[in-house]
Amino acid sequence: MLRVCFLGLIISLLMTSCSTPLKLNNQYRTNTMPDAEEAYKSQQVGVSSFSLPSFLSEQRIEHIKESKAAKIDASHIEVPARKVSAPTTIQVKYASLLNMLPGMLTNIRLLETIDEWYGTRYRYGGTTKSGIDCSAFVRAVYKVAFDIDLPRTAREQFRAAVLAVSNLQTGDLLFFNTSGGISHVGMYLGNNKFVHASTSRGVIVSDLDENYYAARYLGARRMREPDSYAVN
Repeated sequence: MLRVCFLGLIISLLMTSCSTPLKLNNQYRTNTMPDAEEAYKSQQVGVSSFSLPSFLSEQRIEHIKESKAAKIDASHIEVPARKVSAPTTIQVKYASLLNMLPGMLTNIRLLETIDEWYGTRYRYGGTTKSGIDCSAFVRAVYKVAFDIDLPRTAREQFRAAVLAVSNLQTGDLLFFNTSGGISHVGMYLGNNKFVHASTSRGVIVSDLDENYYAARYLGARRMREPDSYAVN
Protein backbone atom coordinates (compact mmCIF):
# COMPACT_ATOMS: atom_id res chain seq x y z
CA MET A 1 0.00 0.00 0.00
CA LEU A 2 2.78 2.40 0.85
CA ARG A 3 4.54 1.52 -2.35
CA VAL A 4 1.43 2.33 -4.32
CA CYS A 5 1.03 5.67 -2.57
CA PHE A 6 4.70 6.50 -3.07
CA LEU A 7 4.47 5.58 -6.72
CA GLY A 8 1.43 7.76 -7.14
CA LEU A 9 3.21 10.68 -5.49
CA ILE A 10 6.12 10.37 -7.91
CA ILE A 11 3.78 10.25 -10.90
CA SER A 12 1.98 13.37 -9.63
CA LEU A 13 5.28 15.22 -9.29
CA LEU A 14 6.35 14.23 -12.78
CA MET A 15 3.07 15.37 -14.28
CA THR A 16 3.35 18.68 -12.47
CA SER A 17 6.90 19.27 -13.78
CA CYS A 18 5.91 18.42 -17.35
CA SER A 19 2.87 20.65 -17.35
CA THR A 20 4.77 23.74 -16.24
CA PRO A 21 6.76 24.28 -19.50
CA LEU A 22 3.60 23.85 -21.44
CA LYS A 23 2.01 26.62 -19.49
CA LEU A 24 5.10 28.74 -20.00
CA ASN A 25 4.98 28.08 -23.71
CA ASN A 26 1.31 28.92 -23.81
CA GLN A 27 1.99 32.02 -21.80
CA TYR A 28 4.79 33.01 -24.18
CA ARG A 29 2.62 32.45 -27.15
CA THR A 30 -0.22 34.34 -25.57
CA ASN A 31 2.06 37.26 -24.69
CA THR A 32 3.69 37.48 -28.11
CA MET A 33 0.64 37.10 -30.29
CA PRO A 34 -0.69 40.62 -29.83
CA ASP A 35 2.61 42.13 -31.06
CA ALA A 36 2.70 39.90 -34.13
CA GLU A 37 -0.92 40.58 -34.86
CA GLU A 38 -0.37 44.32 -34.51
CA ALA A 39 2.60 44.18 -36.90
CA TYR A 40 0.59 42.18 -39.37
CA LYS A 41 -2.34 44.56 -39.07
CA SER A 42 0.00 47.55 -39.61
CA GLN A 43 1.33 45.90 -42.76
CA GLN A 44 -2.22 45.37 -43.93
CA VAL A 45 -3.00 49.00 -43.24
CA GLY A 46 0.13 50.06 -45.16
CA VAL A 47 -0.78 47.92 -48.13
CA SER A 48 -4.40 48.92 -48.12
CA SER A 49 -3.43 52.59 -47.95
CA PHE A 50 -1.12 52.10 -50.98
CA SER A 51 -3.21 52.35 -54.14
CA LEU A 52 -1.59 50.66 -57.19
CA PRO A 53 -3.55 52.74 -59.73
CA SER A 54 -2.54 55.95 -58.00
CA PHE A 55 1.11 54.82 -57.93
CA LEU A 56 1.07 54.10 -61.66
CA SER A 57 -0.62 57.41 -62.27
CA GLU A 58 2.07 59.23 -60.30
CA GLN A 59 4.80 57.39 -62.23
CA ARG A 60 3.15 58.33 -65.53
CA ILE A 61 2.98 61.98 -64.48
CA GLU A 62 6.65 61.95 -63.50
CA HIS A 63 7.56 60.37 -66.83
CA ILE A 64 5.61 63.05 -68.72
CA LYS A 65 7.32 65.77 -66.72
CA GLU A 66 10.75 64.32 -67.46
CA SER A 67 9.90 63.97 -71.15
CA LYS A 68 8.78 67.58 -71.35
CA ALA A 69 11.91 68.70 -69.56
CA ALA A 70 14.08 66.72 -71.99
CA LYS A 71 12.22 67.89 -75.08
CA ILE A 72 14.13 70.52 -77.04
CA ASP A 73 12.38 73.19 -78.99
CA ALA A 74 13.84 72.79 -82.49
CA SER A 75 12.99 76.39 -83.30
CA HIS A 76 15.58 77.54 -80.77
CA ILE A 77 18.41 75.28 -81.95
CA GLU A 78 21.20 77.13 -83.65
CA VAL A 79 22.89 74.92 -86.23
CA PRO A 80 26.13 76.35 -87.54
CA ALA A 81 25.83 76.99 -91.25
CA ARG A 82 28.01 74.83 -93.44
CA LYS A 83 30.67 76.94 -95.04
CA VAL A 84 30.56 76.48 -98.79
CA SER A 85 33.06 78.56 -100.68
CA ALA A 86 31.79 80.13 -103.84
CA PRO A 87 33.83 79.15 -106.91
CA THR A 88 36.37 81.66 -108.04
CA THR A 89 36.26 83.34 -111.41
CA ILE A 90 39.17 81.23 -112.60
CA GLN A 91 37.40 78.01 -111.55
CA VAL A 92 34.24 79.02 -113.36
CA LYS A 93 36.15 79.87 -116.52
CA TYR A 94 38.08 76.62 -116.74
CA ALA A 95 35.14 74.53 -115.57
CA SER A 96 33.34 75.79 -118.66
CA LEU A 97 36.33 75.01 -120.90
CA LEU A 98 36.78 71.53 -119.44
CA ASN A 99 33.08 70.78 -119.04
CA MET A 100 33.56 70.07 -115.34
CA LEU A 101 32.14 71.35 -112.07
CA PRO A 102 34.07 74.31 -110.63
CA GLY A 103 34.59 72.53 -107.32
CA MET A 104 36.49 69.76 -109.10
CA LEU A 105 39.24 72.19 -110.06
CA THR A 106 41.32 72.48 -106.91
CA ASN A 107 44.75 73.54 -108.17
CA ILE A 108 44.11 77.26 -108.37
CA ARG A 109 47.78 78.14 -108.89
CA LEU A 110 47.94 75.90 -111.94
CA LEU A 111 44.83 77.47 -113.43
CA GLU A 112 46.07 80.99 -112.74
CA THR A 113 49.44 80.20 -114.33
CA ILE A 114 47.79 78.77 -117.43
CA ASP A 115 45.46 81.73 -117.62
CA GLU A 116 48.39 84.16 -117.75
CA TRP A 117 49.36 82.51 -121.04
CA TYR A 118 45.91 81.66 -122.34
CA GLY A 119 45.38 83.06 -125.83
CA THR A 120 49.08 83.86 -126.38
CA ARG A 121 49.87 83.35 -130.05
CA TYR A 122 52.15 80.58 -131.21
CA ARG A 123 55.69 81.36 -132.34
CA TYR A 124 58.25 78.67 -133.04
CA GLY A 125 61.16 79.08 -130.60
CA GLY A 126 59.24 81.79 -128.70
CA THR A 127 59.35 81.97 -124.91
CA THR A 128 57.48 85.20 -124.10
CA LYS A 129 53.94 86.60 -124.02
CA SER A 130 54.47 87.98 -127.51
CA GLY A 131 54.76 84.44 -128.83
CA ILE A 132 55.55 80.99 -127.43
CA ASP A 133 55.87 77.42 -128.68
CA CYS A 134 54.44 74.25 -127.15
CA SER A 135 57.45 73.07 -125.13
CA ALA A 136 58.30 76.55 -123.85
CA PHE A 137 54.70 77.01 -122.70
CA VAL A 138 54.65 73.69 -120.78
CA ARG A 139 58.06 74.49 -119.31
CA ALA A 140 56.90 77.93 -118.07
CA VAL A 141 53.76 76.54 -116.46
CA TYR A 142 55.59 73.67 -114.75
CA LYS A 143 58.12 75.99 -113.19
CA VAL A 144 55.50 78.24 -111.56
CA ALA A 145 52.78 75.70 -110.73
CA PHE A 146 54.90 72.69 -109.67
CA ASP A 147 58.38 74.19 -109.17
CA ILE A 148 59.80 71.69 -111.66
CA ASP A 149 62.42 72.61 -114.24
CA LEU A 150 61.66 70.88 -117.52
CA PRO A 151 64.07 70.61 -120.44
CA ARG A 152 63.50 72.99 -123.32
CA THR A 153 62.23 70.78 -126.17
CA ALA A 154 59.40 68.26 -126.45
CA ARG A 155 61.83 65.40 -127.16
CA GLU A 156 63.91 66.25 -124.11
CA GLN A 157 60.78 66.51 -121.93
CA PHE A 158 59.66 63.07 -123.18
CA ARG A 159 62.96 61.54 -122.12
CA ALA A 160 62.96 63.36 -118.75
CA ALA A 161 59.45 62.21 -117.88
CA VAL A 162 60.33 58.52 -117.68
CA LEU A 163 57.09 57.43 -115.96
CA ALA A 164 54.68 56.37 -118.70
CA VAL A 165 51.00 56.44 -117.67
CA SER A 166 47.62 55.49 -119.06
CA ASN A 167 45.45 56.69 -116.18
CA LEU A 168 45.76 60.38 -116.85
CA GLN A 169 45.75 63.01 -114.14
CA THR A 170 46.14 66.75 -114.04
CA GLY A 171 49.69 67.76 -114.91
CA ASP A 172 50.62 64.76 -117.05
CA LEU A 173 52.55 65.59 -120.22
CA LEU A 174 50.91 64.49 -123.50
CA PHE A 175 53.09 63.92 -126.57
CA PHE A 176 52.13 63.98 -130.23
CA ASN A 177 53.72 63.31 -133.60
CA THR A 178 52.74 66.34 -135.64
CA SER A 179 55.81 66.71 -137.87
CA GLY A 180 57.80 63.55 -137.45
CA GLY A 181 58.59 61.87 -134.14
CA ILE A 182 57.93 63.62 -130.83
CA SER A 183 57.16 67.10 -132.11
CA HIS A 184 54.35 68.47 -129.92
CA VAL A 185 53.58 68.49 -126.18
CA GLY A 186 50.65 69.58 -124.06
CA MET A 187 49.50 69.21 -120.45
CA TYR A 188 46.48 67.19 -119.30
CA LEU A 189 43.86 69.04 -117.24
CA GLY A 190 41.01 66.57 -116.82
CA ASN A 191 37.91 65.19 -118.54
CA ASN A 192 39.99 64.25 -121.61
CA LYS A 193 41.02 67.89 -122.09
CA PHE A 194 44.55 69.31 -122.34
CA VAL A 195 46.12 72.73 -122.68
CA HIS A 196 48.86 73.44 -125.21
CA ALA A 197 50.28 76.03 -127.58
CA SER A 198 48.62 75.19 -130.88
CA THR A 199 50.43 76.30 -134.02
CA SER A 200 47.18 77.65 -135.47
CA ARG A 201 45.35 78.98 -132.41
CA GLY A 202 47.98 79.70 -129.78
CA VAL A 203 47.55 78.62 -126.16
CA ILE A 204 44.22 76.87 -125.97
CA VAL A 205 42.34 73.93 -124.44
CA SER A 206 41.68 71.00 -126.79
CA ASP A 207 40.13 67.54 -126.56
CA LEU A 208 42.10 64.32 -126.99
CA ASP A 209 39.22 62.87 -128.97
CA GLU A 210 39.52 65.51 -131.67
CA ASN A 211 40.43 63.70 -134.89
CA TYR A 212 43.66 65.60 -135.43
CA TYR A 213 45.10 64.89 -131.96
CA ALA A 214 43.66 61.40 -131.61
CA ALA A 215 45.44 60.36 -134.81
CA ARG A 216 48.78 61.81 -133.66
CA TYR A 217 48.74 60.98 -129.95
CA LEU A 218 51.85 59.05 -128.81
CA GLY A 219 51.18 58.72 -125.10
CA ALA A 220 51.50 60.40 -121.72
CA ARG A 221 54.41 60.77 -119.34
CA ARG A 222 54.58 61.87 -115.73
CA MET A 223 57.43 63.77 -114.12
CA ARG A 224 56.69 62.49 -110.62
CA GLU A 225 54.73 59.84 -108.73
CA PRO A 226 50.91 59.99 -109.08
CA ASP A 227 50.33 62.02 -105.90
CA SER A 228 53.25 64.37 -106.29
CA TYR A 229 51.71 67.21 -108.30
CA ALA A 230 51.14 69.95 -105.79
CA VAL A 231 47.62 71.30 -105.23
CA ASN A 232 47.79 74.94 -104.30
